Order: sequence, then C-alpha cells, then structure tokens
Amino acid sequence: MKSIDDRSLILALVFLALMASACGLGPSKSDSGGSSSKGGSSRAASAFVPSNDPRKDFRDALDKLKTAYPFRLTETMSGNANGREIPQGTRVVDFAAADRSHANWTNGPLGDTEVITIGDKQYTKVANGKWTEGAAPRAAQREGSPERMRELLASVIKEVKYAGPETVNGVACHAYSYSIDGELAGQRWLGTAKSWIRASDGLPQQIDSELNISSVKEKSHITYEYNVNVTVEKPAM
Repeated sequence: MKSIDDRSLILALVFLALMASACGLGPSKSDSGGSSSKGGSSRAASAFVPSNDPRKDFRDALDKLKTAYPFRLTETMSGNANGREIPQGTRVVDFAAADRSHANWTNGPLGDTEVITIGDKQYTKVANGKWTEGAAPRAAQREGSPERMRELLASVIKEVKYAGPETVNGVACHAYSYSIDGELAGQRWLGTAKSWIRASDGLPQQIDSELNISSVKEKSHITYEYNVNVTVEKPAM
C-alpha cells in the first residue's frame, strides 16, 4: 500500500498532466521562449491554422477552451514511486461551465474520490465517505481550468516542436511535442509530452506525457470530448 506521502506526490502530478490541455503550438520547429448542458458550445467553429508564434497559438487555444463548455476530460495514469508500482487510476471530469464541474477518480491519489465544484463552493467525498463542503479554490488553482494551465505554461513547458499533421481516432489534428523542465510546488519537474490539437477548431483532442519528480515516475493519457451531456448538481449532504 502506498504511503500518504507517495499519494500526495502523485496528486501533484495531476496538475502537470492538465497543464497542456490546449497545446496547439504552431509550426515553428522550436519555441523561443444543478445545471444540465447539451451540446451547442458557444465557441466559434473556425479551422485551426498554426502560426509562426507557438506561445501565441498556445494562449489562443486556451482561450478557446474557455468557451468550449460543456466538455469532458478523461485521464488514465500509471507509474511508480520509490520503485513501487502505482496501480492505474482513471479520472473523468465533466465541465458544465467555468465554475461548475464534477470529477470522479477511480483509484486516485487518495483512493476513489468525487469532487463537485459549483460557484464558490466545493464538495468532496473520499473513499465512499461523507460529503464535506468547503470553499472552492480560485480559478488559477482549479485543475483543468484555462487559468490554471496558462499559469503553468510560464513555468514548465519548454522546447516546443511542431510534429506535423496527424490523425487521432479518426480526427484530423496538428501534433506538437515538447519538453517539461521547471520548478513547481517546490519540486523539479522533468519529462516529455505530445499533444494533438483538432484541425477543425483548435481544441485539444489528446495529450500523452511521461513525467519525473524525484523518485516518482508517471505516465498520463488524456482525451477530450465536446458537446457532451453534462449535469452538475449539489450533492445530498
């Protein structure tokens, strides 16, 4: 069984896996630097044309994510800590709006966990226990939020390279690879990642990453779905 310290460190890894959620970063070869919703996203369905400014493309993609609600993020993670295998975990997060989301983690850092965020309130249930209510973190601290990812962009994403047009699960995309090297939450983050951005609208389709933090190694696979049926309601306390 993993120690609490190991689990806490794996929880930190989740933040980095989410930071790249819109890495449509342009063709330059390197970077110089309850509520229910059904479809009908307000984003403009304009084709994504990579530019010669990777950082600007990244910021533009994150801005598009802000108007992509409702959408669903699914992540699978595995790895090892101090030579011990970390069993695969899966997280599914439904985003109904910028301040309204519902996350379900199976075999997550703290076991099976459910988190609902509505406005300035956050409701959490761990290991089939009771729901607890608390204050929601600010936007830049919420996992998966565009604000959080833009904050992380400045700290750990390096050496972005355009990998060319590729098709992922039948979807035409532009692929980008990049290195991860920086300080975050008092830890040194090292790794590599690849992102696929939809050619039709510049939104993220898939992200794969391999990360190292001290003695912890993690692999993450993220996929996105848009115009999905999403319902986020306050739980029965």
